[in-house]
Amino acid sequence: MYRNKLILTALSSVLLLGAAAGSSFAAPGDQADHPGHHGKMQHGMMGGPRGEAFREIAFVRMLKQFDTNKDGQISRQEATDGMEKIFAAIDTNHDGSLTPGEIREYRQAQFKARREAVSAKQDNADEKADPKTADNNGHGRPDHDGHHGMNMRIMGASLMMHRIDTDENGQISKQEAETAFNKFFDRMDRNKDGVISIDDMPDHPFL
Repeated sequence: MYRNKLILTALSSVLLLGAAAGSSFAAPGDQADHPGHHGKMQHGMMGGPRGEAFREIAFVRMLKQFDTNKDGQISRQEATDGMEKIFAAIDTNHDGSLTPGEIREYRQAQFKARREAVSAKQDNADEKADPKTADNNGHGRPDHDGHHGMNMRIMGASLMMHRIDTDENGQISKQEAETAFNKFFDRMDRNKDGVISIDDMPDHPFL
């Protein structure tokens, strides 16, 4: 149960925020689809090395947690199923829409779960290293995320709302989320074979 919660925590950043970035996730050649200054801005935001790095990170996380049949690729159905689980987890009042409050509460819960997981892992390592001096409460340890990490999550949630809420009613409907996610999937599936696989990733030398 706890493992499933952590999986949802990791996936939300990739899928919902990734879907939010979908409209600006410009692969090489996409700039022509967005002429003028707006197109240049989109290409600069997510094209080039930065966009390639995002693509690789998203693929690794999705492969690890979405690839239910373990065939080394993510089908649209596998990814859609994962997105629907995340949507349902955020939609606490089950009304079919995500409000800024629900998104904020979910992000805060993610932040707390991640800190607890890191703390528990460190406690275990400390206990093995020196049981007499282990700090099982995690007090005194540096907070690597801190306020900066929380601010980044708040900014991410704002970006998600701005990008996905196309009717600008202050909420994200299931249809809006699905539309944004499908755009994101299409951007990831560069060779248009219906799955996201290693073939869609940029070619880089190992060193």
